[in-house]
Amino acid sequence: MERLRVMTANLWADRVDAAGFAERVSHFDPDVVCTQELGGGAADRLAELYRFGEMNPATDFRGMGIALNRPAKVTTLELPHKGGLIALLDPTDWPMLSEPLEIVNLHFAAPAPRGVVRANIARRAQWKGFTDYLAEAPEHPRLVVGDMNSTPVWPLYRRLTGRFEDAHRAVAKRFGRFPRRTWGPTPHWPRLLRIDHVFTDGVAVSDLWVVPIPGSDHSAIIFDI
Repeated sequence: MERLRVMTANLWADRVDAAGFAERVSHFDPDVVCTQELGGGAADRLAELYRFGEMNPATDFRGMGIALNRPAKVTTLELPHKGGLIALLDPTDWPMLSEPLEIVNLHFAAPAPRGVVRANIARRAQWKGFTDYLAEAPEHPRLVVGDMNSTPVWPLYRRLTGRFEDAHRAVAKRFGRFPRRTWGPTPHWPRLLRIDHVFTDGVAVSDLWVVPIPGSDHSAIIFDI
């Protein structure tokens, strides 16, 4: 069966090396690219590579995008602080799928040392908005990807794994390796925390890679289903 490949990456807004990011995308050739902190330069590059999707770049941390190589319905998930994007892939246009697949691209507020109370309020409000959406959403197989700003020991991660499977952890266990960290303070530092995630419901991930992105403080996650 033909594979479906998905990439998720936080691009650190306009600080990312847009050309280097585009080279990574071209090399791995994902069918779907979910971006957080999407800046104008990277959005322009993605528009050159992908005909479909929706990209909402910004100069701060609020830019979001889903780029697609086939048609799909993309909608905005309205959440407090910052919203998400949802792509619904239908087998009519995605013949590798046997039923519709929903991909949710999220970016949770960072629990910054300054303003930690405000950040925690924002995170809880985002979580409530997301769970309210899930309570009303159709029961499709679902991917939830993005920068959750939460390591596996933090409460938000535990809430997510109460509803979804951590695909990164599952694939690492299957191949006898450890999940790789995805974030460091600068693009050149070693990655210190695993805060970018792929969560699944009714979806089997066959393999997964963590790949550095030039100019970003996050590494991308690329995976096949």
